[in-house]
Amino acid sequence: MPGIWKRIFCRHSWRTEMSNILHEPVDEAVWSKRSHHFHPTQPGQILDTRFKTIAKLGYGGASTVWLAENLKFKRWFHNHSYLPRYVSIKITASDIDGSDEIGWLKLVSNANPSHEGLKYIRTPIDGFDLQGECGKHSCLVFEPMRETLLEFRQQLPLQRFPLPLFKAYMYFLLQALDYLHTECRLIHTDIKDDNIMVSTLHGSVIKELVELCKADAQPRYIQKEDGRVTYASPAEIGSLLGDPLPRLADFNTCFTRPPGDRCHQGPIQSARYRAPEVLLGIPWSHKVDIWNLGLLMWNLLEDISLFDRPEIAGDDGEYDAHAHLAQIISYIGNPPELLIKRERMFRKISGVCVVNEKGKECKSMNEYWGGPFFDDDGIMIRKVLLKEGKKLPDMVTELMGKDKALFLDFAACMIRWLPEQRMDAKELLKHPFLCHEDEQMKDPGGGWKSIFRRLGAGTPYFVSDQANGVSVIHETTS
Repeated sequence: MPGIWKRIFCRHSWRTEMSNILHEPVDEAVWSKRSHHFHPTQPGQILDTRFKTIAKLGYGGASTVWLAENLKFKRWFHNHSYLPRYVSIKITASDIDGSDEIGWLKLVSNANPSHEGLKYIRTPIDGFDLQGECGKHSCLVFEPMRETLLEFRQQLPLQRFPLPLFKAYMYFLLQALDYLHTECRLIHTDIKDDNIMVSTLHGSVIKELVELCKADAQPRYIQKEDGRVTYASPAEIGSLLGDPLPRLADFNTCFTRPPGDRCHQGPIQSARYRAPEVLLGIPWSHKVDIWNLGLLMWNLLEDISLFDRPEIAGDDGEYDAHAHLAQIISYIGNPPELLIKRERMFRKISGVCVVNEKGKECKSMNEYWGGPFFDDDGIMIRKVLLKEGKKLPDMVTELMGKDKALFLDFAACMIRWLPEQRMDAKELLKHPFLCHEDEQMKDPGGGWKSIFRRLGAGTPYFVSDQANGVSVIHETTS
């Protein structure tokens, strides 16, 4: 029997000495101006006549996620049941149109089920609409998953992935992107560590969670103005059992990949992952996802974000595309003349007026991001922001020698100014950084999937970290 990875928490995050009534806003209640758009779900509530809610698992800017029991589940028919006994339900806020995500996920589920990459994308098993006080809530039903990649990484020693696990995750995520870009012809546009889920929630952990909820009510915050109740999602959910495989999630900001060389224009991506063509107001396509994934590697391997506040913020603390541009230049050098010509050309191409985050009506995406960015000589207009600092090789401290050289070459294939010069996912899967000397590890059908078994047979990569209240155990079996 192969070794398994376990994470054992010293305490349940819900077991507190204080009252279960919280005195400060939590989760979506923090956004007081929008909180009424979230469905006021409570434990024990029946949704769509089929699901009984048990506990809140998480939340985001567009939804909350709840663990629920499938009331139609029949134990003696479980092998043929359409839905498992326990599910997680993503309940979209009423001011968010969830129909697009439902459509994209149907396409993802059906485009090519035999493609290897589909395994690493989180797809729903059902869906329904829920009528709330402020409108309709689109609901998606999934197999329960344990946590986001961000939460998973935070439990690792130094919050960094050991190299074999890092390579495996990159391989899996590139498989997912290859499927999205080639079979589904979709662009995710928001790849980050809290939009990637890790590990299906094991049945024994769900059982433990259900028993815990019976014995101890989930902490909640009650708004004084209207008595609205917001339940706090847990920071931790029991033990990690099985292989912690990643699944790309959250498709509510997806775009189709246009045919040929056609591109999109519009504001996309989280600030720290924003691709240069986007912040310069230039049309973009699927290679923005490759840039995203390239930057995410530093979060996993080094526990840093290459581009984050305050470096990419202005004096007011808000996102500043000029400051971001200066940071990119400091790491990878000046942009090529072709990109500067494109920036200059698209200053003059106007479409529908778009209001930016500062309330300004903009006639072009270049203006939306605060352009122009370069003068007539191709020099950055706000060159005072340029700083002599570290280059990309200086930002790699966890690798040495050949491993570091291969990684930097791999990264350079993704973090490039011109999107057409970035490798696509299929090409990156063949990069030497992901190819081992061991022939079994070169087999994409089974080699990478055996990484966890191989780790289980060797030297422990994860160690106990009791000082931080968590033990990460690398368990082996004889």
